[in-house]
Parts: sequence; structure tokens; C-alpha cells
Amino acid sequence: MTIYITGDIHASYDIEKLSSSHFDATGLTKDDYVIICGDFGLVWNNSTSEQYWLRWLDAKPFTTLFVDGNHEGFHALNNLPTCTWHGGIAQKVNDSVYHLMRGELYDLDGITLFAMGGAASSAYDKETRTKGIGWFPEEIPTQAEREHAIETLENANWNVDIVITHCAPTSCEESIAAVTNRLELHPMDEYTNWLETIRQKATYSQWFCGHYHIDAQLTNNVTALYNKIAMLEIPAELGQTQESAQDALNVQNHREETSGHRTKRPIRRPRRRSRIARSTTLAIPVPKRGRGPHARSCP
Repeated sequence: MTIYITGDIHASYDIEKLSSSHFDATGLTKDDYVIICGDFGLVWNNSTSEQYWLRWLDAKPFTTLFVDGNHEGFHALNNLPTCTWHGGIAQKVNDSVYHLMRGELYDLDGITLFAMGGAASSAYDKETRTKGIGWFPEEIPTQAEREHAIETLENANWNVDIVITHCAPTSCEESIAAVTNRLELHPMDEYTNWLETIRQKATYSQWFCGHYHIDAQLTNNVTALYNKIAMLEIPAELGQTQESAQDALNVQNHREETSGHRTKRPIRRPRRRSRIARSTTLAIPVPKRGRGPHARSCP
């Protein structure tokens, strides 16, 4: 099993980083995973474009997983049926695309993954988009969802391997501000404060988020992703030397312009071209200590 993690794809606008010209999926199978840290954006209105790109992902050799961000069609997403998947509750979008639901813990071949989507849209988004069509109050996790998340973590003794969120905990504010001005659009708020309480209490190996459109190491084990695709190397032995996430991000800390080749699509090109770096390898110090085998119960 191999786990890759990347940032927002915004439906078709930033999905090019998963094309074969930028991401080598040779040798991967449906038992390997690409995780998107929110703003998936392909469950909205069942348009021809959405159907095309969901088929495109399903045809990839890997399985696509995502947490929700603030740019999701929650009216459609929340109506998807739920199922038990790898020890947690998920929503099956198609045969190999799954929504990892808020507050759930999954066991991926012994690697435990805690998912907690959600984030606040900017004031600009709320001013220029229609409530219930372009943005949704459901983007912020409810009290019930937060209580469920805490119960899940308590049942795991607050000890997980990987945390996947869309926005970052509040303690990362200074690190984010050092590399982008997007906090002017997305300032820290009561939800990032709540995530901060989770960060302080939980024991985890790596925490990944999207949202800020940056590739940056925010703390020694909190990483923001956007264009980069991080590959997690699961150590065979606990005692082996680990590469720090910062060193891994420094493998290619520049963004490369995309080549002239683009993925074919049935709709107009994205309004902006992605600036994509090659895959970055992160080695994470996690044992395979999962909760036992879990069947893929989703039909």
C-alpha cells in the first residue's frame, strides 16, 4: 500500500496535477490511495463535467479519497449514501472515489487516519456567491460533528497516525502568513481554534491540510499542500532513520510550469494553469499498529 496526499483540486481547475504528465501512477493499484485535503468540488450538481472527471478519477489505477473543504456542493454531498469503509463511515461517490466523513477514523492497512473536513468561506465568497448554491452554511462542522470527532479520538486514546483536514489549526497562523497573504481571505476563526485544541491533545505523526494554496511545512509535523503530491513512506521498522517533512518538501521547493501537454477534457480549459511541482516524498515515523483488518463494506 502506498498513500499519496495533495491539496485542493477545485473540481477540474486544479485536477491536472493528477494527470499522467505530472503524477506517475505506474504500478499503483486500487489498494493505493491519493488523498485530497478538501475542496474536492466534484460532487455539486451532477453536471456533464462532473461526471466526466469522476469517471476520469475512477479510471485511474489508485483509489481517490477526500475530506470536504469549504468549496463543496453540500446539498449533493450530504445526500450521498453512507457505508462502513475500513473501520469508519464514508460516502461512496463511485467505485474508487470516497468521501472521508468528519470525525471518522479509518484503518488503511494498519495506518490510522483521522479525517475532519470543513472550513469557512471568505467574506468575498459569501458576498459574490449565492447561499445554498455557491456556498453553504454546512461548510462549518456542527457541534454534533465535533462531539462525534472527540468521541472518536477518545476511543482511539487520542493516538492516530495521520490527520487530514482542510484548514490548519490556529497555531500555524504565523507560518502561513510567512509565505502567503491568503489569511486576509481566510483568517483563523473559532473552527481553527477548535482544531487547535485537537492538535494540542492528540498524538499524531503527520497532519496535512489544504485551503491556503501553498506547499509549506507549517510545524515539524503539520504540512500544507496545494500543488505538491506527497508520498508517505511507511517504515518497515520503527527504529530506522526518518526523513523530516521539511527536508522532503525541500527536495523541490520551487513550482514548475506545466508543459504544453494538457489532459483532454470536454469543457473549456481552467481559467488558470496549474503550477505543479513533482511528487515530494515524505517519510513518516508510524508503525503498522492498526485496529485490525476491516472489510470494504461499501457495495
